[in-house]
Amino acid sequence: MTPFMTEDFLLDTEFARRLYHDYAKDQPIFDYHCHLPPQQIAEDYRFKNLYDIWLKGDHWQIAFSVNCR
Repeated sequence: MTPFMTEDFLLDTEFARRLYHDYAKDQPIFDYHCHLPPQQIAEDYRFKNLYDIWLKGDHWQIAFSVNCR
């Protein structure tokens, strides 16, 4: 059975595959609007559930969900 996500997941053209694998794959990811602590990202922290990753450390998400019912 073919796995759902291969190394070429979402890379539909040969150009996209070449661009990603030859140039982008080993580059760092910069996310200037991430609410996760950099240490969790660097250590590849495994979150327990959706609450743990999405709400636990982000008071804005909780405020949004409470005020937008």
